[in-house]
Amino acid sequence: MREVSDRAFAKARSHLHMPALTWLNDGLIERAQAADLVPRWQGFRLVAADASVLMPALRACHRTRSPASGDQRLFALYLPGPELTLHASVHSARESERAMLAQALDKLGPHDVLLLDRGYPASWLINLLNARSIRFIMRCDKIGGGWGPVRTFMRGQLDDTTVRLKAPKKQEALDWDCLADAPTVRLVRHLAPGARVRVLATNLSPEQIDAAAFGDLYHRRWRIEEAFKRLKHRLHLEAVSGLSQQALIVDVAAKVLADNIAALMCLAAQDDFDIPPERQCNRTHAGLILRRVLPRILLGLGDVLVLIANAVHLMASTLRRIVPGRSSRRPTHHVKPHARYAYRG
Repeated sequence: MREVSDRAFAKARSHLHMPALTWLNDGLIERAQAADLVPRWQGFRLVAADASVLMPALRACHRTRSPASGDQRLFALYLPGPELTLHASVHSARESERAMLAQALDKLGPHDVLLLDRGYPASWLINLLNARSIRFIMRCDKIGGGWGPVRTFMRGQLDDTTVRLKAPKKQEALDWDCLADAPTVRLVRHLAPGARVRVLATNLSPEQIDAAAFGDLYHRRWRIEEAFKRLKHRLHLEAVSGLSQQALIVDVAAKVLADNIAALMCLAAQDDFDIPPERQCNRTHAGLILRRVLPRILLGLGDVLVLIANAVHLMASTLRRIVPGRSSRRPTHHVKPHARYAYRG
């Protein structure tokens, strides 16, 4: 009896074409959109963008070529409606989140609305988004800093206005090949459930979106934070299956693809079993089910259609209740758990 060793598996993975899994995910998203599984809001597709700390569990190994760093960043573009990851990439910890976003703008279409948090406001980025005709909504009420017109707006009583910001630095305009002019944005005041004032900057006109709708649109951005949590702590993304940077990138692409497949199966469960909107499939439970059946489905072991139908039925049997408007503040002193010195995930 002969079997494949872990070293043979590692060698085969080192020869895997890097964009292969990314192409598979792009094809999955395209098919989901063709099947009308990606909902639109007034003709727009909502896309959240953010980055998260990625600390793969590594150990010293002299045989590993191009070892992965223990402190990196995972950047993602996320569709909060169908709960699908549009794009995911691994970056150095020294790279800024704005630079990560600028490299991923080609993934956005003409009918997308980009949802951004407080780490992204910059004059050069607004000029770059306007030059590419990309619509955006970004939170800009940075504590202890930020744009001067925004601070003036927060002290006033208006709920909606248009201001002119400070022009970007010449070097930034040259680096990102954008205009060096002072951008003009629309500012919208939004009162959070905890009575905190949020200020959202956008290039959407009042005719396209009313000011009262901005709060709900920005609130949907939080789904990307739940996606990072699910990938890192439910799918054990940081418990990597190899020690090289190649292995880390393959793990990221594979688990993002698996999470997207689980999301589509949850959507199928919602439709097949007429689950009411206030109830949704438990994504953690769905991920565990998919982990058990996906190898048999990919290898064609047994009746694949029956396997898929049984998996969808199990996902529909475990639901969670959706409470509209529910929110909670982040704990002030909380150490996020990270996997340590694990070789296999």
